[in-house]
Amino acid sequence: MTLTPRNRHGIADFKSGSYIAVKELYDEHYSPLVDFAGQLIINKPEAHHIVQETFIKLFLLRDRFDTEPDIKAFLYITVRNICFAYIKSEKEDETNREPHWYIQALKAVTRHDDENIRKEAICKIHNQVAGLPEPERKVFRSLFCDHLTIPAAAEQLGVTPVSVVQSRIQAIRLLREKLVAVDLFSIPLFIYFVAVSCGEKS
Repeated sequence: MTLTPRNRHGIADFKSGSYIAVKELYDEHYSPLVDFAGQLIINKPEAHHIVQETFIKLFLLRDRFDTEPDIKAFLYITVRNICFAYIKSEKEDETNREPHWYIQALKAVTRHDDENIRKEAICKIHNQVAGLPEPERKVFRSLFCDHLTIPAAAEQLGVTPVSVVQSRIQAIRLLREKLVAVDLFSIPLFIYFVAVSCGEKS
């Protein structure tokens, strides 16, 4: 996260979960990480999913990081580990072309820099979460809005931890698809919503 005039407070902004920090890290690391993941798994759509998942993990764990090198190391190590897990699962490669929504997402990168526009978009994203299928909606809210651990969410919902993990993955994929369909998808905003904004108390 390069310190720029736009973001002079670097680590402090990152730890507070500010949108500026999400955007700064996205601008600097997202494309190189997708290329890195794409070289490991030869599947660009899945590479995007892995990198977005990594950014979400990073911001959920942001209190644990104090330096920019630690943040960068976490990003690359986590992408690598998820890619290796993907390879071990023996999934077939689908395509190495960019996913259909990526051009749309690139056009929307700066759309939500204005705070009022961002707040309006976040309200609309909450509405899209409400429209998720019940299992995915409940798991999404338990993990990302209530900040429950996977075991705690499983106990609360009366399901297995494996089921929670599966619903978590599906919820993120479905939400992304819904946001793409209504032209609300921006990668930085998506990461910010899932990892930070969804759990903020109003």
